[in-house]
Amino acid sequence: MKKIVLTLLLAGGVAAALAADPPDTVTIDALNHWFAPVEFTHGDHLDVTDDCSACHHDQEPDEIEACGECHSADYDPSEPDVPDLKMAYHMLCVACHQQEEASLACVDCHARQALPEGPELKEAAVR
Repeated sequence: MKKIVLTLLLAGGVAAALAADPPDTVTIDALNHWFAPVEFTHGDHLDVTDDCSACHHDQEPDEIEACGECHSADYDPSEPDVPDLKMAYHMLCVACHQQEEASLACVDCHARQALPEGPELKEAAVR
């Protein structure tokens, strides 16, 4: 199954990879609460697939946008089929890590932030 998916991704993405010039590192920091932002490295992930649409689905190779352009920070009930930003990140990243047998430990991508103490912990919104 893994080989089939990778073959399909690679076959469909050669043109996209040639057309795109992604930044080396992207800091995913729109939703940092308990964990620090993720430093996503394109180079490490391009070793798995050359197809930008594997992550940037529904986009043309020369018009790639950040996830937050389509996925809002909060769930929008008027668009029930579009996950919020945090869910979109986790659905995509965790599914691929499972498929590729990569680490699923939160702290391998996210540094743990210091937790608030006392009353601040009780008042902290859980996201």
